[in-house]
Amino acid sequence: MRNDNSKPYVTIIDDEPHFSESLRMALEDAFEIAVVGTLKGAGESLNEGIPDAILLDMRLPDGDGIEFLQGIKDLKPMPVVIVMTAYATVENAVMALKDGAVDYFIKPLDIERLKRELNVHLENRLLHKKIVALDREIRKITPPFETSGAGKMKEIVDRAPLIAPLDIPILIKGETGTGKEKLAGWIHSLSGLEGQMVTINCAALPKDIIESELFGYTKGAFSGAGAYKEGLIEKADGGTLFLDEIGELSEDVQAKFLRVLEGGVYYKLGDTRERRARFRLISATSKDLDVASNNFRQDLFYRINGIAFELPPLRERRDDIPLLVSVFLKEANYAYKKDIRALSPKAMEHLTKYTWPGNIRELKWCIKRAVAISSSDTLTVNDISVGTDSIKSPSGDVDIDYSISLEDALSEIEKKYIKKALASSDNNKTEAARILGISARVLHYKIKKYNL
Repeated sequence: MRNDNSKPYVTIIDDEPHFSESLRMALEDAFEIAVVGTLKGAGESLNEGIPDAILLDMRLPDGDGIEFLQGIKDLKPMPVVIVMTAYATVENAVMALKDGAVDYFIKPLDIERLKRELNVHLENRLLHKKIVALDREIRKITPPFETSGAGKMKEIVDRAPLIAPLDIPILIKGETGTGKEKLAGWIHSLSGLEGQMVTINCAALPKDIIESELFGYTKGAFSGAGAYKEGLIEKADGGTLFLDEIGELSEDVQAKFLRVLEGGVYYKLGDTRERRARFRLISATSKDLDVASNNFRQDLFYRINGIAFELPPLRERRDDIPLLVSVFLKEANYAYKKDIRALSPKAMEHLTKYTWPGNIRELKWCIKRAVAISSSDTLTVNDISVGTDSIKSPSGDVDIDYSISLEDALSEIEKKYIKKALASSDNNKTEAARILGISARVLHYKIKKYNL
């Protein structure tokens, strides 16, 4: 719906002249109407401007309505689409709704109900745009970081608003759990881009799936490709594409992605049609990208490393721990309907002395677990210890039990480290492996070995 006083603009796509004219006359008192009878005509009309809503027939002389619907999913803003058909099936209805339609009408139409539905969806569309704009303005004012405003974090908070509007790639470095995705989201909100931020964690997906997720595919592109799939590059057009753990991309995908960055051109899997996308790239990595040994392409590294940010680990910003604890305490209270107001001095001392290998993410889950089990209004050392499998400062003497062998003692230590890493990562094995500095395959072996 438009922000001025003009009527909402609706395009009717239907090849039956009598039906289209009757529908136009029924709606023209409330909407500005355009009528086209083919998908080709619909495409040409979209080049002149995106309507607020589209009333789409499922069967047209030059194509299928579902295919047209799939082809306009990347429009920004996406119009409200209501599908119309005289050949209703549950399968078609489900497919249309899955591919972006908001409703499904069977001919002959209930005109009064159609008017109501159009108005409701157009109002929702307008409200969504206002909420997104308001959220963006709020994000511009408030950084998503709780920080005392000193050291590296101050530099990051000061630099991000200056860099965000620039059309230049950004590389965020930092250990797992330091807040790389939060920084990327804040930079996107400060950028002024109309599109959304689309995120993919390259370490969380098998390497043979990442390519199809990035580029998308057409129906029949490979075994199991039963329908068109929108790729993340396509989805990020006009916005930001955030590639977390970009170093996990295979060499083949690196080469194809470099082509996208250099020319804005890409191909869906199974498709020969050239497609274009323009987006802001933000990449992140928890380890140095291995350019020297050719595990990461040097030319791609130069393309993604426009401006670099390096987030410090939590152990290097201990002054921020009380602030972060306060935020996570409020979140956990809300989640568990508790009213825990503080931590005991001893509990806070434990938190500030601990090394936090899982960084902010580990601290957040520590507080969340502690709140979940606590029965008082103050978290104690016992709450913290139970919630994180006995957090202790790594410094200081420990009692040694010589009644067990060194091999068994080392196994017990290794078992505790693995359990703690799994707890810190909310049982995300990929994240736990990174915390421990081992491969996911080794971690799976040890989990099986210790029956964890």
